[in-house]
Amino acid sequence: MSVRVALVGCGRWGEKLLRALSESPRAQVAAVADLDRSRLARARTLAPRARLVRTLDEALAARVDAAVIATPAASHAELALRALEGGADVFVEKPLALCSAHADRCAARAAALGRVGMVGHLLRYHPSVVHLIALARERRLGDLVSFSAARLSTGGRGGGGASSALWTLGPHDLSILAALDPSPLVEARAHVSPGGEHVTLEARLESGLAAQIELCSSSPTKERRLRLAGAARAALFDDVRAPDRLLLLDGRGAAAGARAGLAGIEEAGGDVIAPAGRELRVPWREPLSVEIEHFLRCVEDRAPPLTPLDEGAAVVRTLERVEATFASVAPRAVAAG
Repeated sequence: MSVRVALVGCGRWGEKLLRALSESPRAQVAAVADLDRSRLARARTLAPRARLVRTLDEALAARVDAAVIATPAASHAELALRALEGGADVFVEKPLALCSAHADRCAARAAALGRVGMVGHLLRYHPSVVHLIALARERRLGDLVSFSAARLSTGGRGGGGASSALWTLGPHDLSILAALDPSPLVEARAHVSPGGEHVTLEARLESGLAAQIELCSSSPTKERRLRLAGAARAALFDDVRAPDRLLLLDGRGAAAGARAGLAGIEEAGGDVIAPAGRELRVPWREPLSVEIEHFLRCVEDRAPPLTPLDEGAAVVRTLERVEATFASVAPRAVAAG
């Protein structure tokens, strides 16, 4: 029997989620809720049998098993709690909340009610990122030394109550970092542009792993790059130019890649130039489809998801700690929590 799902919020990203739900044989889209009638009209083409409504309560009245929440970030926690109390399992887009108290409350309530709660940390379902995390956990890179990420977007900062690119883009890389090394941040230094569109972060984890993350929501070019350096080798990933492969650098190449950081893969005259290394091809599936299938399977099997609400709450706590260091001159110790 298909999982009866309500989609709450059918904006730009909600429409992508609706497509993935509509294409899944595990899902029956029972309701779509949005305050914008034009969005509901577009939703009709993807989910012709769904009940089109304006509120979460109306959507829950369609006797749904699960709610997928893709509204502006400021409303995520409130709607997730109401859906949980209404008897639904929940999938919540990132960030889970805009403050840790609300995020923690969502995670605790899902656990108390025995509901499946999952946060949309999309890159945890990207086949190449999954493979990168597996390489690290199997210690095929050696002891981890450094993590670098660049996430530059062209679409503007976005709204929803998020104060900067840290909140709109940062959950992606912070969720990957936590999967690679769950030890807490002990030191961080972050800088933000006056409008919040550009954020740079340097951090150190308790394990000693160093992290550098650059985020920009108003870049002239789109970039999605990761570099993970270990004592034995480094792995580079470029989601824009080569989403289905990783580049492994051994020995001296790993050291050079660590020094080069995210310049390890560059574009010149339209050609991709990379340091000598071994390319790993990864079987490709669309991450969003993988993510939605995983959520639906967890609902069916009553199984804990890969990215539970607890993880979403942990990422929100890290976002708060990093934000507290904005514009500081020297590295600042990060309060435990």
